[in-house]
Amino acid sequence: MKTFSTLFFRCFHAPKSALEELLRSPNFLRYGFFGVLIAIAGYTAMYIFLTIGHGAPSVFTPWLNISRDEYYAFNRYLLAPSMLLCWFSAGSLVQLLGRLAGGRGTYEQSMATIGLSIGVAMCFGLLHDLPMSFFSAMGVIDARQHEIDMNNPTIWRTLLWSAYLLYFVAFLVLFPLAVRITHRLSWGRSIALGLLSFVVFQLVFLIFNR
Repeated sequence: MKTFSTLFFRCFHAPKSALEELLRSPNFLRYGFFGVLIAIAGYTAMYIFLTIGHGAPSVFTPWLNISRDEYYAFNRYLLAPSMLLCWFSAGSLVQLLGRLAGGRGTYEQSMATIGLSIGVAMCFGLLHDLPMSFFSAMGVIDARQHEIDMNNPTIWRTLLWSAYLLYFVAFLVLFPLAVRITHRLSWGRSIALGLLSFVVFQLVFLIFNR
């Protein structure tokens, strides 16, 4: 059986075969959890770096009642539980509605394929976020000025939007594919359920991280 690292990296260029191989592994649920852990580790590191670099949101008001100056410091601790909640919300929705639609997958299989998909898709957002936050912590760039630059017509906004375009495309490909492989539903139902689960995932993520 394939190791987690093999399945994870194959999911970037051959997601269908990677997710199918995942469900054939005796460690499929563990591997799905590992995918979520990669996202947790990457974004927790980002918030640690932003805290060191004295970063703060510039053009948005945090959804939670936390001051802007302290927001990233709190996010160091909120990221992990909120990411787990995102995973449980999306995976549970896929399982519930998938079975109602005639799917045959188990809850553990839904959580595994959705978990690995989350880890892979969120790496595209980290392409921008992790280096930016690291350079902020190292004093190479000013974190607060960079926040302003990302929200104005600069090269930094272009880089941000490019990374998050890949992020959204990855989610919109991987979530429906995860539904299809787990529950063997039609493509129409798989796409509809995959998109709905992504909306739920993203809303939960935004509540705690924006």
